Amino acid sequence: MNILLSVALVLIFLSGIVLALPFFVDLGPYQHHLTPLIEKALNRKIQFQSLRLTIWPRFGVRANGFAVLDDPSFNAARFASLSSLDVGFKLLPLLGGEIDVEQIILRDPVMTIVKRKDGVWNLSTLGPAASPSAGHPTTEPSHAHDPLQVLGLFAVDRVMISGGRLIYRDESVNPPAEHRLEDMTLLTTSVRLGQTPTVHLAGTLRPQNLSVGLDGHFGPLVETLDMNRFDFTANIGTLGFALTGTLTDRTLHLTASSESITTTDLPVRLPLAKPVEIRNVLAVAKISFPLKQGVSALEMADLPDIRMDVVMGRSTAQVTGTVLDGLATIAVASSSITTEDLPIEINLPKSINLTNLQAAAQVTAQDARLLRLTFDVFEGRVFAQGRLGTSEAIPPFNGSVAAHRIQLGRVLEAIRPGSAIAVSGTANMDLAVSGRGLLQSDLHRALEGSGRLDVQNGRFDGINLTRELETLFHVVGLSAENLSYTPFSAVESDVLIKSGIVRARNLRMDGQDVHVAGGGTVSFDAAVNLGLNVQLSRSLSRRIAHGSTFGRLAMKEGRIVLPVIVAGTLRDPSLELDMKALTGTVQTQVEDTVRATVKGLLDGTVKPQDLQQQGQELLNELFGR
Repeated sequence: MNILLSVALVLIFLSGIVLALPFFVDLGPYQHHLTPLIEKALNRKIQFQSLRLTIWPRFGVRANGFAVLDDPSFNAARFASLSSLDVGFKLLPLLGGEIDVEQIILRDPVMTIVKRKDGVWNLSTLGPAASPSAGHPTTEPSHAHDPLQVLGLFAVDRVMISGGRLIYRDESVNPPAEHRLEDMTLLTTSVRLGQTPTVHLAGTLRPQNLSVGLDGHFGPLVETLDMNRFDFTANIGTLGFALTGTLTDRTLHLTASSESITTTDLPVRLPLAKPVEIRNVLAVAKISFPLKQGVSALEMADLPDIRMDVVMGRSTAQVTGTVLDGLATIAVASSSITTEDLPIEINLPKSINLTNLQAAAQVTAQDARLLRLTFDVFEGRVFAQGRLGTSEAIPPFNGSVAAHRIQLGRVLEAIRPGSAIAVSGTANMDLAVSGRGLLQSDLHRALEGSGRLDVQNGRFDGINLTRELETLFHVVGLSAENLSYTPFSAVESDVLIKSGIVRARNLRMDGQDVHVAGGGTVSFDAAVNLGLNVQLSRSLSRRIAHGSTFGRLAMKEGRIVLPVIVAGTLRDPSLELDMKALTGTVQTQVEDTVRATVKGLLDGTVKPQDLQQQGQELLNELFGR
C-alpha cells in the first residue's frame, strides 16, 4: 500500500512539474532569436505578444498576438495577423530527440491583399530582398530562399485554420472595390515530404454572401513549393469547377473546366435581361510568379485555349479564343440565333432569325476590335467591323456595316407588322459610323456617319399612285389595271448622320410613270421632314392635263411636277402638296407667257387687235375653256 501511495505521489509530483513547465520555461530568448529571422524571410516587420510552452491539449508552443505589418509604401496597417498560433508536437519522438509536428492551428487569421492605383500589389515586396553583388549580373532567385519553403519542409499531420478572413482591396478602379472571404476554415492533412496532402477549404464571400469551397489534393510534396500535380474541385455558390494542373519552376499550368455555369449564379451581377447558360467550359492558363506589376489583367496570364458553348434559350453559340501576351482573340460561331433568345432588351414585335453567324474579335488593354461579323438575315447577308476604345471613360468608336440583297419587305414586316403601307424590294446598304460614348445621350450628340442606300425592283404595297393621281386631279381612266401597289425599279439615297439627325441627300425613285427626287431629314426621335419633287412621265402628264385644269397648272416642260412635303413621324407620316412651291411654278408659267406676248407687241409681231385673241388663248391654255 505504501508503494502504491509513493508511486501515486511521484506521478502527482511529475504531473505538477509538467503542468508548471509553461510557467517556468521562458521562451523569450527564442522569441528574440526568431523575430529577425522571420522578418528577413518575409521582408516585413512582425509583432507578437508572447511565446510560451503548452501542455494541454497537447505538448507544443503557442504564439499569441502574432502580426505581420504591411509594406510602408502601401499603408501602416497589418498585412496579416492572428490571435494565436499553436504548434503541437508528438511527445514520444520528441523524447527520442526528434521533432515531429502533429498539428498546427491558426486561430482568427486575417490577411489583407491590396492593389494600388498604379496596379502594384502589396504581395510584390513579400519575401527576402534581393541584394546582388556589385559587378555581378543578377540571377534568377533560388528556391532555397523562398519564404514559404517551410511549408514543404514541415512534417505535420494536420494544418488547421479557424475563423479566418481574407480581404482583397482594389484601389486601381473607381470607386475602389473590396471583397472579403470570411468565416474561413481550412484543414490540410499529410503535410510531409513525399506525401500527397489533402485540402478542405470553406468560407463565405462578402458582400455577395456566397459560400466558397475547395476540396482536393496536391503533391507529392518536395522541398520547394513545386506541385507536380494538383486536383481540386471548387465551388462559388452553386457554381462548380474542376481545377487541375502543376506548379513548377514558379509557373502555374492550370486547366479549369465546368459542365454548366448560369449567369444568375455568378458572384457579380451582369446587365442581362435573361439568364445565359455556359456549357462545356474549358480554360487552359499559364501564370508565372511573381505576378507582373503595373500591367493590365490581360497581361498577367496566358490562356492558350478557351472553349465554351453559350446557350441562350433555344440558340447556341460556340466560343473559342486565346489570351497571349496581353492580346485576347475571340471567335464566335452559330448556325442559328433568334433575337428573342438574346439576353438584351430588343423591342421587336417579331423575332428575327440570324443564321450562319461568324464573328472574330481582338481585345487589348487599350481597345476592342471587331475584326469581322457576318450573318445571313432576310435572305441577304450582313457584314460589320469596328473598334471600341477601352482606356477612356467615354470610349471612342468607329466601324462600318454593309448589308447586301436584304429583302426589305421582310424587314419592315418584322419591325412594323400589319402596316397599311409596306415597301418591298432588294436592299443594299453601306454605312460607316464613328462617335464617342455608348449611352443614348452620347449617340445623339456625337454619332456621325455616311453611306448609301438603294432598293431595287420593289413596290409600295397598299398604295396605287395612279388612283391617287385620279383623286388628286379629278380625272378617271388613267389606268385600266386595278392594282393595290405601285412598283418601282430603284430607290437610291446618300445618307449622312450627325447630331442625332439622319439626312437623306440625292434621294431618287424611278417608277414606270413617275420619277421622285429630293431629300430631307429623319431625326433619332423618328420625326420626318422630307421635300420631294414628284415628276410624272410625259404620256401620263398629257392624259392628266387633258382632263384637269389643275394638271395643266402643274405642267413644266411637258411634265407634271408636284412638290410634296412628307412630315410627321415614321410611325404616322403625313403627305401634302407644297402649295408655295406649286404657286411659284404657276406664276413662272404666267410670267413667261405674258413676257412673250408683250415682246411680240414691242417687236411688232403681235398686232393690238390680236391682243384679245392672245389673251383668250392664254386663259384657255392655263385654265381650259
